[in-house]
Amino acid sequence: MNLYKLIFTKDTYLKYLRHLLFWLALYVLLLINFMLRYIDERVLSPETLREFLNWQIYNIVSLLMDIGYTYFVVYGLVPKFLQKKLYRQFVYQILAITLVAYLIRGIYHLWFFDLLRDYNSNSWVDFWYYHLIFFSAGPHIRCALFLACKMLKNSYEKMEEKLVLVKENANAELQLLKAQIHPHFLFNTLNNIYSFTLNKSPQASGLILKLSDTLKYMINDCEAELVPLEKEIKMIQDYIGLEKVRYGKRLNMEVKIKGDYQNKFIAPLLLIPFVENCFKHGTSKILDHPWIRMQIDIVENNLEFQVSNSKPSKVNPANGNNGIGLNNVKKRLDLLYPNKYSLTISDDINEFCIDLKLPLQKKEVQGVKIKKQGKITGTLAKTPVTAIQF
Repeated sequence: MNLYKLIFTKDTYLKYLRHLLFWLALYVLLLINFMLRYIDERVLSPETLREFLNWQIYNIVSLLMDIGYTYFVVYGLVPKFLQKKLYRQFVYQILAITLVAYLIRGIYHLWFFDLLRDYNSNSWVDFWYYHLIFFSAGPHIRCALFLACKMLKNSYEKMEEKLVLVKENANAELQLLKAQIHPHFLFNTLNNIYSFTLNKSPQASGLILKLSDTLKYMINDCEAELVPLEKEIKMIQDYIGLEKVRYGKRLNMEVKIKGDYQNKFIAPLLLIPFVENCFKHGTSKILDHPWIRMQIDIVENNLEFQVSNSKPSKVNPANGNNGIGLNNVKKRLDLLYPNKYSLTISDDINEFCIDLKLPLQKKEVQGVKIKKQGKITGTLAKTPVTAIQF
């Protein structure tokens, strides 16, 4: 059992143990302070030992009174008045219970001096000494110390709960954004396959196979927080293959990949919305000679991703900026790479360009759930530096 668990546990047994240790520690501090002042003035003897024990009886009984005072205030008056913002009633109750404690402790103090100690002393001097002890280290002081510790504990617990809530909300939002990406991508791809099945084209089976690989990637891999960059590139390759069949030779597409992307990890489904945007809002709007250029540069542990596409001269000014895909990926970038990424969107008359830069992570990163991945195959896997013409 560590200290954190002892302080913040909800277990009843440990809660009682925590309270017991608090009062025991307070008593030990009082005992040490008393011994430092008491022993220096007296020679050890049976009489001084008996007097010392009598003083400890006095301190223990006084501490028990303080415990009763503290729990009555903390678990009685605070929830009933202070937490309900009944400040005036709370102050009145505190003054009343402190006055009662003052009288009871005063009577006990005089009784202790008269009966437990066998010496003649000035009662008024003793009572003045009692005043000094009560107002400097009485029940209200110890209650305030207990309440301060409790408030600090509660404040820390609320801060922890807030952090957990923020994290859970962020995770929920990420899952929602990823759920929106899947149907958006599938809707466009299924439309492509449907057009080929109407014509009974033999290419439909190949498209279905590519879509099957894409779905496998989404279902099996994209549940992880990070996926291999090579897997993300493979998905883009499959998507381009699906779209290429649709446009045929009239599409001029160039893909360049530079750098070592092995054992580099990225959040899943970050790049595909940008590529999809090129087809949906660029290529599909142009009848003659559309083009798309995509370049991926891996510089040490950083990704530089640039994709641009031709666009018709007359098009919606937003050019997809307000679409589901780009809006989702912007939100995901803010959640996953806060203040760590750079996204530049250029919308010219005949060209739309996206430039993204973000840090990659390595497999050995602590605290990140990464599923076991295989290696991609095909042209992109074989040639780390390549240029592909479609």
